Amino acid sequence: MRAQLTIAIAAITAISASHALAQTATSSAQSGSSSATKAPYACGDDVERHRFDFWLGAWNVTTEGGTKVGESVIETASNGCAILENWAGARGGRGKSLNSYNPEQKQWQQFWIGSDGDVHEYRSSQSDGKSLIFFMKRESSPQKIVRLTFTPIDKDTVRQHSEVSEDGGQSWKTEYDFYYHRKQ
Repeated sequence: MRAQLTIAIAAITAISASHALAQTATSSAQSGSSSATKAPYACGDDVERHRFDFWLGAWNVTTEGGTKVGESVIETASNGCAILENWAGARGGRGKSLNSYNPEQKQWQQFWIGSDGDVHEYRSSQSDGKSLIFFMKRESSPQKIVRLTFTPIDKDTVRQHSEVSEDGGQSWKTEYDFYYHRKQ
């Protein structure tokens, strides 16, 4: 009896090993993996995708005069293909933005959603070599433009300046002017 049990266990082990090997071979064939297959595109290798890296980190956010307005944690997402903002306002509001370079449009874009349901889609941008500037237009108000400028002041300070134009960009009014101070 003991010999039969040993033979049965050995047979089950051999069948299991054979089945596992067959599954691995099938999975490899289905996924097309081989040494000749290229690795997926690495966003982290694209220089343009690093233009906004100065904003990465954990921040205390204030007005220019030093009044605290919130905190934010800015981190990479999607294997370096995007930047995710996690905002917590001093008065309880929260929000997130997803920021990424769109190579088809050759533009940085930002999508913001606040805990109050407010949505902002910044579909175009420009850079002056130092600042990254986002623009938002809404179909309901064609003359209204929101301009959101991020400027590194030094390695531990970033200015985020939001302005609105009601006349198609002829004049601008500040909505808010925040300073991000890197947490130590």
